[in-house]
Amino acid sequence: MSFKLGFLSHAFGDDPQQVYRDLIEQFEVAEALGFDGGWIAQHHLSNGFGRLPSPLVLLAAVAERTRHIELGTGVIVLPFEDPIRLAEDASVLDALSGGRVQLGLGSGGANLDNFSAFGRDALQRQVDFSDSQQQVQQLLDGEPLTPHNPLTLQPPATGLSSRLWHSHGSLEGAAYTASQGNGLLLGTATHDPLTVQKPLADAYLNAWTRTDRQPRIGVVRAIFPAPDRASAQAELAVDIERHIPRLQREGLIDQAVDLQEHLRLMNVHHGHPDEVIESLQRDPSLLPYADYLIAVVQAESSTQAQILKRLEIIARDIAPALGWRGRE
Repeated sequence: MSFKLGFLSHAFGDDPQQVYRDLIEQFEVAEALGFDGGWIAQHHLSNGFGRLPSPLVLLAAVAERTRHIELGTGVIVLPFEDPIRLAEDASVLDALSGGRVQLGLGSGGANLDNFSAFGRDALQRQVDFSDSQQQVQQLLDGEPLTPHNPLTLQPPATGLSSRLWHSHGSLEGAAYTASQGNGLLLGTATHDPLTVQKPLADAYLNAWTRTDRQPRIGVVRAIFPAPDRASAQAELAVDIERHIPRLQREGLIDQAVDLQEHLRLMNVHHGHPDEVIESLQRDPSLLPYADYLIAVVQAESSTQAQILKRLEIIARDIAPALGWRGRE
């Protein structure tokens, strides 16, 4: 099957100025390689995992340096946002970029520590998400603010409401995404994707009833090509060690295991391009479902040269072998 190809960055690094310059370069290089889109994760008050709380601001800079590549958020934590201001900012970015925004939204399930800082109740995050998402979507559709208030979004965001995505980790959330007519984003799956993500994709597709548009599933996967598997593991070893405490807290591992088992638990596709292709072809939640394959190619210790090389190998060798045709 044919799919779009994108990449996702978490904005790692200690020097924000360099991090943002590198991100812009990644978009420029990805566009030259034919990638359909680039996506940026949002991180608030981070302990170093990510350095970008304002992805739409960064993507405005990217829009001025690129012409074709789509500009995605993967994802904005919606309960922390004012929905009117978010709709306005996204609409401005869409106008600046010529209609290239892909607006990914989430409820903040991976950022529970931040809710108190924003004065939000983590237990109410799903309700807050749906309330805000519906208002954002209503405004992007050009509808009045309320039945009693005729104000509408300025500038108008023609077509942007058809480029909304939700990130959900429950069957109910996947079905809700379908009910709203939006795309479903599936994360890197630091579990078995067969038992965790395939049911989400099936629930989403089974709940889809819209006739004016097609369902869309974006699948995020960690993809680390290298000359061979040993080289890839050597590059990733330091970063995997950093993740062990998190994996233990989340119950993904309950004992010390070797590096290869950590990579399996984190669903990292790595090694020679032929090995990566074979690994991705075996992924039960990828090729049968993906309308958008979004590659994570950056670990916390990755250099810019490594990131750009991985993007090149994915576009040249890996994605075409999986059915990607590139931009026409």
